[in-house]
Amino acid sequence: MNMEKPPQATSLFELLARRWSLGAPVRQVLANAAGTAVVALLEDGQLAFLRMEDAESPEKRLRMELDSGRMTIRPREQPLPAPLLSEGPVAAPGLPVVRCGEQGFAFVHARGSEVWHATARGQLLRKATLNGVTITALAARPQAQQLVVAQEGGQVTLLNEEWGEVIATSTLAHPVARLAISADGARIACWGPGQVTILRGDLTAQVQVAVEGSALTLAFSPDGRWLAGGCAEKALFLVDLAAAKADRIVDFPDAVKTAAFCAASNALIASGAYRVVGWQGPDLPFGEHGGTALSTGRPGLIPVEVLAPQPGRALCAVGYANGLVVLGRIGERDELMLAEGQGKPVTALAWTQDGAHLAIGGADGSVAIATFPKSMFK
Repeated sequence: MNMEKPPQATSLFELLARRWSLGAPVRQVLANAAGTAVVALLEDGQLAFLRMEDAESPEKRLRMELDSGRMTIRPREQPLPAPLLSEGPVAAPGLPVVRCGEQGFAFVHARGSEVWHATARGQLLRKATLNGVTITALAARPQAQQLVVAQEGGQVTLLNEEWGEVIATSTLAHPVARLAISADGARIACWGPGQVTILRGDLTAQVQVAVEGSALTLAFSPDGRWLAGGCAEKALFLVDLAAAKADRIVDFPDAVKTAAFCAASNALIASGAYRVVGWQGPDLPFGEHGGTALSTGRPGLIPVEVLAPQPGRALCAVGYANGLVVLGRIGERDELMLAEGQGKPVTALAWTQDGAHLAIGGADGSVAIATFPKSMFK
């Protein structure tokens, strides 16, 4: 006897997201400032460029059912355009791609001592060559239209983001492996093993603080008072810049690969536990003070790999080691499953600046862009 299988319901992810397979694990995803393109940095240093423009966006596929008045989204009908790929590995895979201007990106070339520009359409141009000295960190300082570059030997350089000219240089007393820029652009955090130095916008030193742990990520609080660092040693460090003191929060189940501040809720959130952990600013944990803890989402059996707060709202996207992606309101238990876990870790999450699109990268070599209808977050 032949039995027909009932048709599978289309998932929310299939309705909202476009997905491509790039053939190598994704280390980073990033939307340009204008929100017109996403770049994906692959583990081998190749770059993939994806256009945000979508002929079948969810908004265009929204329909209202006449009998119930309920809004539905019809499935896609057309194939997706292929991503644009760089010709082989061009980027130093251990260093980030950053925004450059409204449309472009900047990255460190695989040769190690050159900063290159990438357009939204994947054109690559050399921007600056820095004396053949290996670059160890890169950050964007859009408030001043500058790039911040760190090199071996502790040298930090400001570059004009358009032409690549050197604006200022400073040499620190320690190596620099991570950089972070405050929201107003007035401070530059430079982390190296055992130390973090805060520079002013002209590269003069403001404060240097001893810290423990190997930082995987750095983030300033919206008011610039705090610096948070997620560590490979299953810990999170906090630096009170006003007091020039540091403290650690330890015993996370896993490495803290993401620590971020949500400007909309003034909260610090971090990965590395079985749910999103966080604290309500400005009451952060420090010394003997426990701070005001926040619980976001539901606890599970798989650690949170990465997370990304949505610009403008008290929401965050959360990626797990089994591939699950959920959206949650910071400080609340309820969450929305965006993508089911397929067994491979989510490695990267990034919102566009308007919060309308979420880029998702995976260890399985996939990259996706989820686009949310305007009515979804009302």
